[in-house]
Amino acid sequence: MRFIGCKTQLLDNIKEVVDRHAPEARSFCDIFSGTAVVARYFKQWYEVYSNDLLYFSYCLQKATIENSSIPTFDVLFEATGISDPVSYFNNLETSEMEILPRERRFFQNNYAPTGGRMYITDVNALRIDFARNTVEDWKNAGLINELEYFYLVACIVEGIPFVSNISGTYGAYNKKWDPRSYKKFELVRLPVFFNGKNNRSFNEDGVILLKRLEGDILYIDPPYNERQYLPNYHVLETAAKYDFPKLKGVTGLRPYEGQKSDFCSRKTVLGAFDELLKNAKFNHIILSYNTDGIMTVDEIADIMKSHGKPETFEVNYIPYRRFKSRSITKKEKLKEMIFYIYKEV
Repeated sequence: MRFIGCKTQLLDNIKEVVDRHAPEARSFCDIFSGTAVVARYFKQWYEVYSNDLLYFSYCLQKATIENSSIPTFDVLFEATGISDPVSYFNNLETSEMEILPRERRFFQNNYAPTGGRMYITDVNALRIDFARNTVEDWKNAGLINELEYFYLVACIVEGIPFVSNISGTYGAYNKKWDPRSYKKFELVRLPVFFNGKNNRSFNEDGVILLKRLEGDILYIDPPYNERQYLPNYHVLETAAKYDFPKLKGVTGLRPYEGQKSDFCSRKTVLGAFDELLKNAKFNHIILSYNTDGIMTVDEIADIMKSHGKPETFEVNYIPYRRFKSRSITKKEKLKEMIFYIYKEV
């Protein structure tokens, strides 16, 4: 999934810092989990705690971090004969989904041409609506358990970007249809594996959550700039919650007053970062940030050193150029940074 600040390309760099400083660590907390790429990666070796303020992220975490295997859907199979819901939805003809009442078609009525917007084609919107309504019906009827429910919701959410008529995020839709928009919407089957540990996922303000958590490694990947995340991913948030919100404006933005991050404001970011480290009961603190972020390197260093052992502080610079094969652009002169400090707990 395309996501602002996704750390797929930095996983080896983060792992190198972890291995060098915390070879005996057993637990890993990803407090701003996003698409859960980092949490899933480190689940190979650690008991993982993942968290994000966005609900669609929480669904991805529940599906791949808390789950230890692909759900079996035993009760659903006994009641309906459906053993593999992902294949069931993907193999249905769109005409078979027309039985869904118009009033239950939130995506078609709001994000597709039927609703005056062009995020999704009408056909794909119906496929999303049918799958999402059916999953809710199965849950309400007791045919799927909590982890099965979150797995299916996550598979739906994961498939939406592949047919979305956008340029990167859902801040706006394209005025002309992107070729990928015409692809058939399908649920994406997410990989799940067992690591023998008690992995947990949360959907809370990370600063507050850290008052209740403790462990070895705390990985922090907060927003870098003043763009709130939810307006950029509001369609996915609605797909996950499927709560029929009242949308606003041309772009159909859902309300998000309770989901604004203090890390996206110059006025509040330093206080939020300081409070987060104050609450952290973890020895090894690792922060990913960007040289174009709203906190400066000196500000980050001062706050981290005030909560950890100053002599253990370090910052590693990873140029964007490392991941490119074409000529350098202005943006590629920016650098990713990985900070580390040891904190006595």
